[in-house]
Amino acid sequence: MKHGITACEWCLTECNNEDLQCTKCGGPIAVLEPWVLQCGWCSSSNRRDLTTNCKSCGGELPHIPGTTRLPEPPVAPRFLAPGYENRVRYRKNPSFIVGAIFIFFIIPGLCLWPMLIFPLIGVFILLWSLKKSKHKLNALKSGVPTRGVILDVFIDMDQHINHRNPVRIDYEFDTPDGTITDYVNVWDETNLLRPAGEHLWVVFNPKNPKENNIWPPLS
Repeated sequence: MKHGITACEWCLTECNNEDLQCTKCGGPIAVLEPWVLQCGWCSSSNRRDLTTNCKSCGGELPHIPGTTRLPEPPVAPRFLAPGYENRVRYRKNPSFIVGAIFIFFIIPGLCLWPMLIFPLIGVFILLWSLKKSKHKLNALKSGVPTRGVILDVFIDMDQHINHRNPVRIDYEFDTPDGTITDYVNVWDETNLLRPAGEHLWVVFNPKNPKENNIWPPLS
């Protein structure tokens, strides 16, 4: 971005300083400061003021905290960035990892019965985690887009991984049957700058609104 150049809050097209609306999409314009956000698809860091898509995976990036939400999500079925499905199901799924540990958990000298109980618990955790990740992926691929509103953003002190606490984002979204409240835990602390009342997009399954996710996902 050239110094002093203004940019559209919707599509980031460069505009002249005297313009009040984007010449490309008609959206409002504002001077953009350097913003580094993590991609919700692959966790790579990106200068969000310079690009709308991740330089690593090509996925759509979240909007800058405190600015207007992005245009409506693409028509379903939607493209998910390469590697994202495996990341959600396995590599970045804590409950899946815990379940796998339980399945192969062996204590020398332990009698046979407890040794059978641990794998059974592990299988239950694995099945539950895969079902949960499937709901998240289904929402992103095929969910109906609707207006979402952030209710609160804070550090979740009740959870931690490797001595780090996630950022919890409480949000609500509109459905034909009323307003639904949900939350997501993310790790990019830049999200702490998202104010209560900020609008975003949520994609959800009308038959099961608990099957929902923010679009594009946050990291």
